[in-house]
Parts: sequence; C-alpha cells; structure tokens
Amino acid sequence: MSFLLYGIVQQDSAGCPQGTCLLTAHGLAAVVSAVEEMRAPPSVSSLLAYERVVEAIHARQAVIPLRYGCVMENESAVVGLLEDHREEYEGLLARLPGMTEMGIRVLWPARAGIPPAFPPSPGAAYLASLRNRYPSANALDGEEGQLADRIAGLLSGCSTEQRREVSSSSQRRLLSLYFLTPKTGVERFRSKARKIFPPSGAKILLSGPWPPYNFAGSPE
Repeated sequence: MSFLLYGIVQQDSAGCPQGTCLLTAHGLAAVVSAVEEMRAPPSVSSLLAYERVVEAIHARQAVIPLRYGCVMENESAVVGLLEDHREEYEGLLARLPGMTEMGIRVLWPARAGIPPAFPPSPGAAYLASLRNRYPSANALDGEEGQLADRIAGLLSGCSTEQRREVSSSSQRRLLSLYFLTPKTGVERFRSKARKIFPPSGAKILLSGPWPPYNFAGSPE
C-alpha cells in the first residue's frame, strides 16, 4: 500500500486530522494517508483537500509541511525516510514551534530591455525560458534588492528568518518575500506591512499565515 505524505512532526504529536494516520520512527512521525493511485495532474479539489490537511496539522503543532505529490510505496519506505533524514528533520522542528509563514509579493511590469541585434537562436531562447521558469533566489536586480531590504527593515523584529525569490515573464516581474513569524505576532506583522508603499506602477499583496513551506529546508 502506498502512502501520501503531508508533513513531518514530533512523535509525541497531539494527533492528526481525520483520514490520516502517523507512521513513527526515532521520535519522529510522518502524517500520511493510504492511496491506491495518484492522478496526474491532480484535480483542483484534490490539491485543496491536501492543503486543508496540512493547514490543520499546522494549527495543532510544529510541522515540516510537504508539497503535494510526495508518495512512498510502503510503510518501510516512510520509516526509511525518517531514519535517513532524522537529524535534518529534528533541526527543522526545533526552529518551527509556534511559528507560521507570512508572505509579501510585489508585482510590477517587466523591465524594458534593449532588443538584440539579431534574433536569438532556438538554444538561446530555450535557456532564457528556463531562467524565467526556474529563477535563482539571488537573481534580484538592484531595485528589487533595495526594495526587499527596505521591506525587511520595516518588518524588523517581526520574524526570525526570511526568504527571497523573483520570477519573471515577458509581461511582469514578481518579487516574493517570505517571513517566518511567531503565530502570536501575525497582527503586528500585518500592521507594519500595511505601511509598505510599492514603487510606482507596482502592486503589493500580503498573504498568510500559512504552513511554513518556504522554511521546510535549511537556510542555505
């Protein structure tokens, strides 16, 4: 029997949402549900149901949330996952109790570029498309970096960690900032975030609290 994984928690967990169970090893537990077959691509209802389970776990306890689609072929494979990543998971769970994720996104028109003297080759066009689809977290340009620094400064004291990334297309640039915030400090975060004024022509969106997906890995 295969298992769909939702997240990793401490073994002495307060329980798990209806329709799921815990598979435990070495003081850790994986919140899972039995599945026979995964639909590819998944339906919207399946994704929403999955997100509701992760959010329910997050409301109860510290959790390392997993993205939809992590399936292990049997119970032994799940136990092996907990064994192989024991130290990593323990370190993450030590950082996450009482924490949640808040997000700020800034959407602005794409920068006007200088057209090349010659049309790009198919290979160059393909590489450019990959850069747009899989942007580096360090790919912020000067203005984006300055804005990210300004926002982080304004929110100083509201979070313990942050992540930054940027994505782009021919029509827009999207700067995404994620903050690991105490659950008790969400309203303070929101109050400070409302004082952020985006650059001319840009739009800003505040989101959260969410399970800390963007902090389910080492800071590096």
